[in-house]
Amino acid sequence: AVIDGACLGGGLEFALACTHRVASDNPKTQLGLPEVSLGIIPGFGGTQRLPKLIGLQNALPIILTGKPVNGKKALKISLIDGLISHAFSDQDSLKFVHSLLKTPSKCLKPQKKSVGQFFKEDTFLGRSLVFAAAKNMILSKTKGHFPAPLEALKVVKRTYTKPLEKGLKIEARYFGKRVPTSLSKNLIGLFYIQESLKKYTGVSKDISPKTITNAGVVGAGFMGGGIAWLFANAHIPTRLKDINWEALSHGLETIHSYLKKDLKRKKIMPYELKNKLSSVSTTVDYTGFQHTDIVVEAIVENMDLKKSVFKELESHVSKDTVLASNTSSLSITEMASGLTHPERFIGMHFFSPVNRMPLVEVIPGKKTNEETIASTVAWAKSLKKTPIVVQNCPGFLVNRILNPYINEAVLLVQEGVSMVKIDSIAVQFGMPLGPLTLADEVGLDIGFEVAKILESAYGERMKTAAIFENITEIVNCLGKKTKKGFYIHTTKDPSPNPEILQLAASKIGSQGKQKPAPSEDFILDRLILTLLNEASRCLEEHVVESPAYLDMAMIMGTGFPVFRGGICRYADDRGITNIVDKLNEMTQLYGKRFTPSQKLASMKTDHSKFY
Repeated sequence: AVIDGACLGGGLEFALACTHRVASDNPKTQLGLPEVSLGIIPGFGGTQRLPKLIGLQNALPIILTGKPVNGKKALKISLIDGLISHAFSDQDSLKFVHSLLKTPSKCLKPQKKSVGQFFKEDTFLGRSLVFAAAKNMILSKTKGHFPAPLEALKVVKRTYTKPLEKGLKIEARYFGKRVPTSLSKNLIGLFYIQESLKKYTGVSKDISPKTITNAGVVGAGFMGGGIAWLFANAHIPTRLKDINWEALSHGLETIHSYLKKDLKRKKIMPYELKNKLSSVSTTVDYTGFQHTDIVVEAIVENMDLKKSVFKELESHVSKDTVLASNTSSLSITEMASGLTHPERFIGMHFFSPVNRMPLVEVIPGKKTNEETIASTVAWAKSLKKTPIVVQNCPGFLVNRILNPYINEAVLLVQEGVSMVKIDSIAVQFGMPLGPLTLADEVGLDIGFEVAKILESAYGERMKTAAIFENITEIVNCLGKKTKKGFYIHTTKDPSPNPEILQLAASKIGSQGKQKPAPSEDFILDRLILTLLNEASRCLEEHVVESPAYLDMAMIMGTGFPVFRGGICRYADDRGITNIVDKLNEMTQLYGKRFTPSQKLASMKTDHSKFY
């Protein structure tokens, strides 16, 4: 088998059935078995041939995580027998064949095992230790929500010492059990959504996006530094501006810290770190901005300040430069109102931290033209992000949906429910962080600003919890960045902030008779259904194109559990009737913020689904 490019899943299993494999040094060459990421296991011999070829310790990470290896790593672990040149793959592969025909003894055999490898792979006790360690690794990463890696491990464990023919039959039985599960269908559904987003342009017409050769970033704070890193990481010369050199030094520190992480993970070489860092230049004025193709603003969330910055910026860039704001909730249309050319203005909302969060919300204003939209979507993809176009409304998509969820958690604290319990219930559901921990990560000052903007826009249903108003009065209570928020973050295991517990106790006392503590299921419904209800309103108002794109935005922007397929898929699986009935019940208990959206009410009547 000659491998040049992606060789994944069935492709690799086919190659494993060949007598020899060679791969090219093409940067796109990848060999792997990603089936577990789709809720299934390798079903065409992958769990059988791979461990026997390269040994348990090399094979298990590939099978159980779904992560591929490049050609260089494949050669190192004897997955391939030779690494050939991409430019001369035809000639080099023929040379390899002729050398085998001429000298059959040149057939490469698995590497000689050390004493430690022999013990771990060829003795019962050693294999038991390897399998136990692999199981612990799976459970620590998946928290039991993803059964496919455990099933794949079982297959390898049962078949490693068996003949190939028997092993293949066992693999086939386990594969057949995984395919029809709802989890597998959810993950495969998300895979197809991701594939469709690769072709996504954000516009209805066939428009060629502009090329990007130079970029500018205004604001060198944590977000601005992260956005500048993104451009530099894509080898795009970037001009970073702030009002003083001290602020710019902090921005450069952010960029350097992200590059050091990539170096530590061996994603880049030391010379690449220097090259990428040197592609960022700094300034306290707008010199150099006349050469930029796009400028992204990342200053504080203040409408008047942003408008004044863009009005000044517009006179320092070319007529073709796209101007973008990294705002998380402010109106793009209003921000563009003072510009001479509002057609080239757009929202480009990155999520924090920029180096880890894959989503970018692209928000056109009322006068933004389609070329600007298409170019922004294309540029976000070139930065290895997933862009989704959403309509201009307060909070846009993700923050608008997420705000009621976090606010409901604060209301539960206000009612005397344990912070740890609230967060634990959300994590057990599959969220990466509990809502209160998430609020601390984002920053309570930022969260409060967004909450007040949304309360002003949407009224009673997004009324900010009273306790949240008082938190802002506690000294240095801004979340993780000041080591004090809902939790005290001075140790490895954060503990609830006693000042907030005291504040919550005073609210309980002022409310008179305390209500009975809600059950865990009821707490979960208060959190998740308020989130789902707002998501359905966004679809009702056409804030986003489809339930599929909404689901992907929530997964990429908030970490909504992928095994549930997204919030809309979760609603379909649970049943719309059940959801509407539960919302009506909570409306009677807690008020109008739980009133089912018109869309959900209609779906119950029509017996329809999101998908």
